[in-house]
Amino acid sequence: MNKKWITRISLSIVAALGISCTLGEFADAKAIQPQYEQKTQSESFTKNDPELYQGALDLGLTDNDIFKIDSLFDKEDKATVHNPILVVIGIITGMTAIVGSGYAAGRYIANQLYKRKQLTKSTYKKHRWGFRAALVPVIGIAATFGFDDYYMDI
Repeated sequence: MNKKWITRISLSIVAALGISCTLGEFADAKAIQPQYEQKTQSESFTKNDPELYQGALDLGLTDNDIFKIDSLFDKEDKATVHNPILVVIGIITGMTAIVGSGYAAGRYIANQLYKRKQLTKSTYKKHRWGFRAALVPVIGIAATFGFDDYYMDI
């Protein structure tokens, strides 16, 4: 294996570890959170709105039923992150892997075009701005940089 593949594999492993740590933190935070938020019946939003409260009573709901429905609507799931550094490292590593893969794909596309004699370096250098403008919406910014670097001998 060459150095490029070792780098890609190690970046993938680090990204996977970062993502798994992040997901583990969210799962832990969700597990320790109470399922329903306990409120007093006076905080019921239905009881504070006379028209809505009368409509609920007309449907045959009791005060207890109204409070249960209100508490279900008020339920909020808030995940907390215990180690934000791991989250940031995971995000940065994932973005690096995505951009690096796009860059490598652009270089590969350029290499194949050159090997198959579809596009010469002199032709690309003459019309590089047209190629850049055409490639960005098709293959993306990172791949366009890889493509450009190959043909500009960088």
